[in-house]
Amino acid sequence: MNNLVLFLSKHKLIISTIVGVTAGIICGMSLKHYTRKSWSDRDIMYIKFPGEIFLRMVNFLILPLITSSIISATCNLSKSGPIRLMALYYYLTTTTIGIILCVILVETIRPGELMRSENITVSTSTKTFMAVDTILDLFRNLFPENLILACMYQHQTVLEKPANANTVPIEEWSITSENAAGTNVLGLVFHSLLLGLAIGNIGTKGKPLSDFFNCLADVMMNIIKWITLIAPIGASFLIAGRILEIDDFGNVISHLGFYILTVFIGLILQGFVILPFLHYIITGKSPYKIIFKLGPSFATAFGTSSSTATVPYTIQCLEDLGINSKITKFLVPIGAAINMDGIALYETIGAIFIIQLRGLQFSLFKIIIISITCTVSCVGAAGIPSGGYMMLIMVLNSIGVPVEDVTLIIATDWFVDRFRTTINIIGDALGASIISRFCKEDLKEDEMCPLETNVICNVST
Repeated sequence: MNNLVLFLSKHKLIISTIVGVTAGIICGMSLKHYTRKSWSDRDIMYIKFPGEIFLRMVNFLILPLITSSIISATCNLSKSGPIRLMALYYYLTTTTIGIILCVILVETIRPGELMRSENITVSTSTKTFMAVDTILDLFRNLFPENLILACMYQHQTVLEKPANANTVPIEEWSITSENAAGTNVLGLVFHSLLLGLAIGNIGTKGKPLSDFFNCLADVMMNIIKWITLIAPIGASFLIAGRILEIDDFGNVISHLGFYILTVFIGLILQGFVILPFLHYIITGKSPYKIIFKLGPSFATAFGTSSSTATVPYTIQCLEDLGINSKITKFLVPIGAAINMDGIALYETIGAIFIIQLRGLQFSLFKIIIISITCTVSCVGAAGIPSGGYMMLIMVLNSIGVPVEDVTLIIATDWFVDRFRTTINIIGDALGASIISRFCKEDLKEDEMCPLETNVICNVST
């Protein structure tokens, strides 16, 4: 009995989340099949309201949690350049692998062609963006003009459609810009890194500011832990509401069966085969020991579908495994903001699925370019629930593909989103382990050269 109590206490978050998700599915299915046949939008809104409040609380903490954690960690790593370079190399490598995997899967399985139906009518092209504009906007958002605006808006290039749009090439349309609603996470991450490096480089003068951000990061993580305690309740109401929103499960499966299968094959290969194999080749240690210890993070991811909400639990799990806290507190928050392997894989497969579904003929080279565009567009996307399909609409617009079919995959987005969030967590955790393996000496030097004695260390170097 004592062992049972200890087990339940240690894994209470996982167990409660599973119970909450199961309760949501049962309630949703029961309300759908044993009460009224159709539920109005207002009825569903009432059911989802507790879950909506929970998500708003999580989203509210994204900005202070990410910025304070990155600044705090970067202050302590100001002299450890190899750690930052290793993180960059790791994310570039995993992203490249993800792109290759997506192209192989969609060109081999070809889910769009398998699901093509004569009942689908082909719409005309609705191209209003160019792929190059999407990429350039990423660099513009990397350097926001105003940090206050960056907390609320992102820069977006807009092409003004002329009256004779059918005869004028899109390259000759007038170019304007607008501030689109949404946190510019990429710009905030960049400036947080810059501020952390500057604080670390000024030595003892920066200690009060460093202590402030250290304290703020700890406070934000503590609040996130409090909020995720109600994740099972929020998840149950959200899932029940989502189930009621779907009119016909059979119709969804019949249209999206091979698409869902392709996405899950990609997620499983990326998260449980390729990334672990990469970890084993580099470190010589079993990656599954790390993955099996991420239970609390997985439970939070499945309950919230937010990478940001999992940050405190991922950090705690990795520190329990003996990974240096300076690496975890640096890499995990950054990974939650910019490492979106799961979303990129989902978005890439979704875009090519719609292209195949419409019977459009694209060369392999163009498919690769689309995959790269989808992946790049996800960089800097905030770890907020169900944000992938918004990026997907933008990418499809940029290549002139009708976006009407995005509504097909939105029906399953709430479900797939939880699994792709777990892939992001696995990528961050294994990345922290790999970097810890190669940066032990740098961390020892960093410990011998703390912020209080930074001036002396500068002289010695």
